[in-house]
Amino acid sequence: MKITNVRAIYPTYRQPLAGWRPHLWQIVVQIETDRGVIGWGYGGGGEAALSIVNGHWAGLLAGRAVNGVADIQRIWDDLYQASLPYGRKGIAIMALSGVDLALWDLLGKAEGVPVYTLLGGKQKERIRAYATGNDTDWYAELGYTAHKFPHRWQGPADTERAVAMAEQARNRFGPQALLMVDCYMSWDGAVAREMARRLAPYQ
Repeated sequence: MKITNVRAIYPTYRQPLAGWRPHLWQIVVQIETDRGVIGWGYGGGGEAALSIVNGHWAGLLAGRAVNGVADIQRIWDDLYQASLPYGRKGIAIMALSGVDLALWDLLGKAEGVPVYTLLGGKQKERIRAYATGNDTDWYAELGYTAHKFPHRWQGPADTERAVAMAEQARNRFGPQALLMVDCYMSWDGAVAREMARRLAPYQ
């Protein structure tokens, strides 16, 4: 099976969680093959990543074979080497993630197996899912036993807000639930230590 077309798009999103994650910046990568199998993947980097995928890597990928895991690994290595002009980090790696996921999706569809089979097989019969957001009542009603709430720290008053959210979640989900905080890179070392101290009672 050979790649015939690679295209990345940057969809327009409506922002549902203003102030938590101000922009999704995700791209969608589509890879088509001569067998009619299409793989899809999501990456980051927004419009800058589009330039890398559509303007540079699409040409490198055209005609490449994808018949097994080793082909995906070789393509990843080649694209990583080709990302040198972009610094081999940041936007380039976000773009590469979208291509990589599309290749795994493509191979799984072609082989008629879930991607976890390609990665070595199922490791567990069940995995624990968690809900992300602020609606603890709804998540508890849905049966989640793990919850991650968003918390962007901008000043000392936000500490109390995080404590209140943790207390609400612990009370609603019970003592055995897994609680997580997504600070989205807004905590420095001092804030992280203070938050660890203040949130410790809620485990």
